[in-house]
Amino acid sequence: MVSSGQEWFQQYKFCQPLGQGGMGTVYLAEDRSSNNSQCVIKQLTNKYTDPAEHAEAVRLFQREAHILRNLHHPGIVRIFDDYTTEDGRYFLVMDYVPGKDLEQMIKSGGAFTSEAAVRIAIQCCEVLEYIHSQSPPVIYRDLKPSNLMLTPDGRIVFVDFGIARSFMPKVAATRVVTAGYSPPEQYFGKPETRSDLYSLGATISHLVTGVRPKPLALCTPGLMNPRVLSSLDTLVRRLTAHNVEDRPSTAQIVRWELYKLYKELHPEFQIPNEPALPESVLKRADATDDEGSSNEPNLRALARFRAAPFDSRSPANRSANPHSSPQRRSADSKSQAEATTFWGRVKQWWQIWLS
Repeated sequence: MVSSGQEWFQQYKFCQPLGQGGMGTVYLAEDRSSNNSQCVIKQLTNKYTDPAEHAEAVRLFQREAHILRNLHHPGIVRIFDDYTTEDGRYFLVMDYVPGKDLEQMIKSGGAFTSEAAVRIAIQCCEVLEYIHSQSPPVIYRDLKPSNLMLTPDGRIVFVDFGIARSFMPKVAATRVVTAGYSPPEQYFGKPETRSDLYSLGATISHLVTGVRPKPLALCTPGLMNPRVLSSLDTLVRRLTAHNVEDRPSTAQIVRWELYKLYKELHPEFQIPNEPALPESVLKRADATDDEGSSNEPNLRALARFRAAPFDSRSPANRSANPHSSPQRRSADSKSQAEATTFWGRVKQWWQIWLS
């Protein structure tokens, strides 16, 4: 960080505004100290006339800087500088993320396919797993299409941590909500990690229907779009359950269920190794009979999968020509493996979307 205001404003060239949110204005800028590389500068809005509101906005703004400085994940925008002027203007400087946010893509291209939504949701789960594993856990609290950037290489990046907070049991949080995406408990200042899973379900529903979810309503995307994969519709319903206990317990479990949904669409897809499930989850699975009801209807299947070996060979590899040369079979297997991995399809999908 530079030492004076004059030096700071000389280091960054403000190019153009990119947008404006509830807490501030975002600008595209260039960092003159780094070969004029592009960056993004977020300036806290100065519209607050109530001193208490202004103080709260400053607190949230500074908290965003603190949280982002301690998070290091390719799916989270990186902050590398911040500055406060003598007259009380606050600035955050972060990486420029190329691409479009998902809300823009919905408006310009309509609803996403179930396959595209599953791919996006898997990446969201990876980020949620990471922030929820912090000590204490970080709750994002604002998962929605406009806060998710899709880059040209198919990556999803969370770009706004303005209302994220560390989870502190028995301590009421600031009541910051986004209608349609925030769960009931967040309205009462009691968000927890499964609150982010509710928002993920609402986001998936928006992606596959093109329609913003109704506030505090169970999302049923299959009723609005009959082309939605039925198993995805079921998962979204569970994610957006009003009762926290009726939702999947972790983002890790949701990610693995999403892998299974992707395999429905692409049987040749190689499911990654099973995530390590909490012992309490496995015990619940063993205690649930085939006909019984459970908050986790797939837990029994997860327990069976844990106990049984998994054949990771794709159908294409199993049916390879036995008379081809070993070198050719090795090359074919490598090619098939690259083509059938989940991430091998992401870049292809992005290019198809743009065409």
